[in-house]
Amino acid sequence: MKRNIIYTMGLLVSLTLGVQSCSLDAEVYDKLSDEVYPESERDARDLVTDAYGIFGNNGYDGAFNVATGVLLTSDIATDFGYCSWGGKVWGGLEQANFDKTEDRNTTYTWTRLNGISKLTLDIDRIEKLKMDEDLKEQYIAQLRCGRGLMAFLVYDMHGPILVADLATLKEPFAEKILPRLSEEDTRNYIVTELTEAAKVLPKNYKKGDTDYGRFTAGLCHTVLMKFYMQTKQWSKAIEEGRELMKPEYGYALVTDKGDETTAYANIFTLANEKNAETIWAVNCEEGFQYHLWYPHVLPGTLKSSPQGSFSGGWGGYKMMWSFFDTFEPGDERTSVIISEYSDGEQTYNRDNKGPMADGVFPLKYKIEPSNVGDHCTTDWIVYRYADVLTLLAEAIVHDGGKVTDEAIGLLNQVRTRAGLAAYQATDFANADDFIDKLLWERAHELWYEGCRRQDLIRNDKYTEVMAQKCRDNGWVDVISGKGTTFNLFPLPASAINEGKGLIAQNPGY
Repeated sequence: MKRNIIYTMGLLVSLTLGVQSCSLDAEVYDKLSDEVYPESERDARDLVTDAYGIFGNNGYDGAFNVATGVLLTSDIATDFGYCSWGGKVWGGLEQANFDKTEDRNTTYTWTRLNGISKLTLDIDRIEKLKMDEDLKEQYIAQLRCGRGLMAFLVYDMHGPILVADLATLKEPFAEKILPRLSEEDTRNYIVTELTEAAKVLPKNYKKGDTDYGRFTAGLCHTVLMKFYMQTKQWSKAIEEGRELMKPEYGYALVTDKGDETTAYANIFTLANEKNAETIWAVNCEEGFQYHLWYPHVLPGTLKSSPQGSFSGGWGGYKMMWSFFDTFEPGDERTSVIISEYSDGEQTYNRDNKGPMADGVFPLKYKIEPSNVGDHCTTDWIVYRYADVLTLLAEAIVHDGGKVTDEAIGLLNQVRTRAGLAAYQATDFANADDFIDKLLWERAHELWYEGCRRQDLIRNDKYTEVMAQKCRDNGWVDVISGKGTTFNLFPLPASAINEGKGLIAQNPGY
């Protein structure tokens, strides 16, 4: 039997409606051999469109879904993350007590390497086609961007990855066990795929563009920036940040309130989706793709709140009160956090917590009356410009070892948008103090967007912060004294067993 350690998708293609929006149409086919498929430019487009399902947030499918997705899994394992359902799955994540046998979330991202195999086979199929060469180059660049993005996501959580070459993938029934790449080879793979894709892809798509939702050079440079930050290559991260600030990309912070009470709230509304702050989002539309943020966050007893009403929620994901209390008075980013609500009989808040004993409800996305049931069809934002600006500020200070006016100005763009007073140079005792304040700013800006764990690890604070979280809540502290051991999640036990000595478990597990 073929061992799944190779993570091959085989030679058969099954196209489904794993699309990013109604503008990215795909034909539905049954299983077809690549000897007869694809054979036209339309086939190639459908093949590429189908590949976006790997990166979707469609119910419980896709790398960015709100149940087993990489951003959610990563953020539960931080100082603000909490899930009321507890148990082996959620308790292990929120307490940094990672279990290599927990395959629903903790080890699940490793299995997403399957996606890289699918993309590799898709590239091979398209390369063989006789079609417009420029269009072929665009399609292949999208798939290469996908490989680089997925490689980064898995590397961030599990370390060096495993990549099956084309020859191996073309022999799906041959038993062959592949080792993980080295650290150096993994890094080179990520950089090469994203860099080469960025040379071909358009800088950005605007709202209304037919291909909005497909990968862009802006996405490539954003992921490269995040990769360089995590590997502490500050000067290269600065280059990527400055690239993304060029006017031809068209990125800008949302500063208007629209019909909302704050500009921050306006980022995450249906009326303002595809705004200039969004670098890449999973496009959602009823009948094609939707995400389930509402029911995972909101309680079924919610009758009213400042953000609207919703029924049928499960009240799982929370923001811990201890983290909520770190927001400064007047911070407008709390406008999309429910810290008080009514069930029709009682009002729950800080003084009468009830269902909020574990924490507040991190809504972020506006409750839209046009939604069908528990479906949210507001685009799910994966990367946005506020992330880039604050990462650039951090990289500048790390690289030069001092606080600069440029770094302060970049930080203040995000801070003042939240209604807070701008920082002055005298507010920072030194570079370390700037980094500390910047990390809190990013935490308050980017909660449940998959950034906090990366921020803490990059600045050698993850163990300290998570140990304190455990102690504050009376949980067993398993992370103290482990150094950077738990900066990575474990690999699935099945991968180690099937690896027969070629696949080594991450240290500490």
